[in-house]
Amino acid sequence: MPVRLLQPEMIMTNRRQILAALAATPVLAAPALAQPARWAPSRSVRLIVPFPAGGSPDVLTRLMAPHAQAALGQNVVVENRTGAGATVGSNLVAREAPDGHTILAAVISSLTAPLMMSPPPYDPVRDFRALSMLAITPTVLVTRPDFPARTVQEWHQVIQRNPGRFTFASGGVGNPAHLAGELYRSMTGANITHVPFRGSAPALVELRAGRVDFSILDLPSAAAMIADRSVPALAVGTAERLPTLPDLPTIAESVVPGFEAYSWVMWWVPAATPDAVAARLTEVANEALRQPDVQARGAQAGFLLRGTDAAAARAHVLAENEKWGRIIRERNIVFDG
Repeated sequence: MPVRLLQPEMIMTNRRQILAALAATPVLAAPALAQPARWAPSRSVRLIVPFPAGGSPDVLTRLMAPHAQAALGQNVVVENRTGAGATVGSNLVAREAPDGHTILAAVISSLTAPLMMSPPPYDPVRDFRALSMLAITPTVLVTRPDFPARTVQEWHQVIQRNPGRFTFASGGVGNPAHLAGELYRSMTGANITHVPFRGSAPALVELRAGRVDFSILDLPSAAAMIADRSVPALAVGTAERLPTLPDLPTIAESVVPGFEAYSWVMWWVPAATPDAVAARLTEVANEALRQPDVQARGAQAGFLLRGTDAAAARAHVLAENEKWGRIIRERNIVFDG
C-alpha cells in the first residue's frame, strides 16, 4: 500500500487543532502548600503589670487589652503584681510556662531593679524574650519654684558652680528619676545629693514646697504641676523634643550632649517562648497600638507610642542593660525597697 505523505498545509492544520485542544483543556492546579496556622491561645491570657493600678504602665496596658482580646479570641486579663521595684511581677512571668498565655508589661525597672540586687531574682536579658517596644514615657527636668535659674543652661551652670549645694529628688533608690540624676552626675561630674522618697507624688510635693531642688522624672507624674505652674519645667530627658511641649529643649541639645533618660513599656514573655507564639503576640501588640483610641488616649497620657519588631525591642533591652548596668555599678546603687 503506498505511503501517503502529508502535505505541509495538512501538518499546519493538525498543529493548530492540537494547540487549540490544549488551550481548551483545564490546567490542573498544583497542590496548595499548607500554610502554618497562626498561633492562638487556648485559654485566657494574663497581662501582668508589675506596678500599681493607675500608673503609666497600667494605663497603657488597659488601653491595649480589649484590642488584644479581640485579636486573640480569648479573654485578656490585666493583673497588677507589684512589689520590690517591679521585680515581683516580672519574676512571676519569668517562671511561667513559655506558651504565650502570660505576658509581662515590662517597665524600665523590670530591667534595672534586678541589677541592684544580690542575688538578682532573674536575669532581664537571659530570662525574657522581648516582643515589642510599646511606648516611651518621657522625662522632664523640673525645679523648685524659687530655684535660681530659669533655663536649662542656667540650671546647669548653677549646679556646676556650686558643688555639694543642691539636691535632686526621686521616687526611691533605683527609681528611674534616681538613675536619671545619676546619669547626669556621671556625664558631668556634678556634685549633687540624692534625696529619695516613697514615690513620685511625695517627691513632687517636696519639690513644690522648696525642700529639694530639682528632679528628672516621668512627665505623666509632673504634668499637672507643670500645667498649673506649681513647678518650673526647664527641659526634657528624651533625645528629641516632645510634640506636646515643643518649646522645652532637650538636656542633650542644651547642656549635656548624648544625655538620654526616659522610662518605657514593652511586652516580654519567658525566654523559651516559641517563635510562632512570639511573632503572633508581637503582631497583636502592634495592632493594638495602631487603634485610634489607643493612639489618642495614649498621647493624652503622655506616651510616645512606638510598636517595634522583636529585633528592635531586643536591641533596646541590650543597650539599656549595658547603659544602666554601668551607672549602677559606677555609683554602687543597691536596691533598698
